[in-house]
Order: sequence, then structure tokens, then C-alpha cells
Amino acid sequence: MAIGQKISEKVRNKLAGKASGSRDPGPILRYPLNLTEKDGQELIRFRIVDRKTLEDQRSIYLYSPPGLSVADAAGYTQADLGLLGGGIDAVGDIMSGKEKASEGALIADIVSAATTGAAGKLGAAGQAGMITGGVASNPYTNVQFTGTNLRSFAFSFKMVAESPDESDAIKNIENTFRKFLYPKKASSSDFLLEYPPLFKIEFMKLQGGEAGPNKYMPFIQYSYLLNMTSTFNSSTNLFHKTGAPVELELALTFQESKALKREDLYGAPEEYNTAEYHREFKAPYTIPSTETTGDQN
Repeated sequence: MAIGQKISEKVRNKLAGKASGSRDPGPILRYPLNLTEKDGQELIRFRIVDRKTLEDQRSIYLYSPPGLSVADAAGYTQADLGLLGGGIDAVGDIMSGKEKASEGALIADIVSAATTGAAGKLGAAGQAGMITGGVASNPYTNVQFTGTNLRSFAFSFKMVAESPDESDAIKNIENTFRKFLYPKKASSSDFLLEYPPLFKIEFMKLQGGEAGPNKYMPFIQYSYLLNMTSTFNSSTNLFHKTGAPVELELALTFQESKALKREDLYGAPEEYNTAEYHREFKAPYTIPSTETTGDQN
């Protein structure tokens, strides 16, 4: 099969995630042009998604680059409960039976807390008294969960054009990514901007002419294209007769559209014995459920 030859309608529909006979969202962009000829090929599919309708608009297929890093992180902060924590702790121990319930013990804890609070209000003199007495207040420090971090994903591709058709494909891929990084002017006002479209990023594997998800690679929820860098002819200064540069290095960084919960990635989130991605794209933003907005979980 010659480079640049169109793939069959059946394979096109399978790669685009469309059933046979359904509306084609547009020409598939890919590099290299023979990407889909090798059975077992690993590739990445970038699908551009209309943010309002969540319908796929166009697909870009690229080879799977080396060195993919996925950084997941959660946020915690230090919470000092101080006197409140001490009082709750003392009452809780007595009520739970950890300490014998006695009026004297409870009074002693309350007096200690009051003494510490009074010393703090007295400033340096109060602190000096506690230092002299060899006592210090228990800050009742705990870890407080604050949420998960937004995840970012970086991809780097080096594309070398071996034919005029491949030069055109590289140009179209680069310009398509750049075009949909930017917002557009809102139709209702010159002072407003509409969000850029979303991207679905999927790691795929070709088997028997069908593209299916690679279960060994991570699942990424709806994302925005955060930045892109195009470097032309980084190792040469050669151009094709058409004026197209021989090489293009494309660096892309995407960020998921919201901080994730376990349910956004995994099925059966309460189960401890399974950890398989459900690979379902959830609502791309999180808004509290109300009568007007509906549930966006």
C-alpha cells in the first residue's frame, strides 16, 4: 500500500469511533501516513470535541512517543485544632470509654485548656510563665485533605516529511492543534470569549484493522490544550521544493478540565480488590447540582 493512500471506509469509521454509515466528522489526520498499515501499531488518538454538545468533531492519529509521564497528586494541609481539639478529644475519650468518666478528670482538662488560653492572651508574660513551669500547649495538629491536583500531560513528536502528501499532513496537524488551542469571540458580545474545544486523548492499539484502547496505558479525562511549541528544522536546514520544511518537532501540553474524583477514573470506586479504568468520559466540569444547572458529577 503506497504512502498517502486512503484507508478503507470501514477502518476509517472504526478509527473515528463511528458506526458504519454514521456521519463522518471530517478527514482523519495522521502521521506518518502509513500509521494504520501495521497490525499491532501503538498510537495516540486526539479527538477534538465540541464543548457544548460533547460531539466528536475531528480526529488526529499520531505514533505513540517514548517517555510518557503521568503525575497524580493530592493536596493536604496542616490543621491545628488547639483548644477546640483538646476539649473535643477529652470529651470524646470519656464518652467512648477510653478514659474513666470522672468529673475530676474532665475538670482538669478544661482547666488546663483555659490556663493555656489565658497564657496566650497574656502575651510574652503568659508564655514566660509556661516556659518556667515547663509546660506547653498541645496544638492538636492534624492533616486536612484539600483536594486533588489538576493533571497535565506532555507529548513530543518529531515529524519528518517523506513526500509532499506527508508535508501537507504535518502542516494540517500542526495548524489544527494551534487553531483549537485558542478561544473564539462569543457571538453575543465582543467582550466575551467562548471556551476552546475539549480533547479526548486515548492510547490505542491496532489489531486486525480495528483500533481499541490499550488497557496498559493511562486513561485521561476531557482536557484542554494548554500550550504547544513548534520547532521547524531543528537538525537540518532543508526544505522541500514546495517550501515545506523537512522536519517539525511538535510539543503539546494538555490539562484535564477538572480535578478528578475516583469515580472519574475507576469503576466500583468503593472496591479495594479491583483497580480497572472504566474509560468513560465524564462531564468536563464540576458544578454543584441545582435545579437550574443539573447534576454535573
